[in-house]
Amino acid sequence: MSETESIKQILGNNFPGNNLLEANMEDGTPYILPPWRINQIVLLVVRTLSEVEYYSDDFDYRKMIRDKNIKLKKFSAFSQENIEQYKKISLSRWNEGICIIFPDSVTGEQRRMIAYNDSHSDSECMHIVLHEYGHIVMHHTEQSINAEVEATCFAIAMSMFLMIEQIFHAARNFIKTSGKEALVKEIEDVINSREGGDMKK
Repeated sequence: MSETESIKQILGNNFPGNNLLEANMEDGTPYILPPWRINQIVLLVVRTLSEVEYYSDDFDYRKMIRDKNIKLKKFSAFSQENIEQYKKISLSRWNEGICIIFPDSVTGEQRRMIAYNDSHSDSECMHIVLHEYGHIVMHHTEQSINAEVEATCFAIAMSMFLMIEQIFHAARNFIKTSGKEALVKEIEDVINSREGGDMKK
């Protein structure tokens, strides 16, 4: 399997558009995620994954999400009517996934749920789930084109880091020689040198 085929298998190949980091606003104006924001999201992904030691043998992205007290559900667990109702209050505009934040009816405590269309392949389901997780991690509060493009960037970056780790064990090997903190700093330094700015903000 070629590198391109591996990437397609991880990311899925049924998502709209040639460039997933571009979209059109409601008035038809093109929206393109600026490079500085892409860099911020990549760093957020690296920090998020490093916190949960994604390079360990037993890493599971679903467990990472559930451990954050986020319910993870399949579309097949709901009636079509329920799915349509959830979509109306979802932070996501994407029909393949749902991301909702709601108060508990008894305690008032904030609850979070991600639901995804489980009729797709494992790699496509992973991309959908990570897209919805991106909405939560980036504290999106409403549906918007900007939020969709950011969540897509988050999912692509996270999928790529997970794929590279699965195939090459890059982070695990780096940590053995340089330590966990150095992993994030190394990537941070590369991005800072390209942008000429401080991405820690």
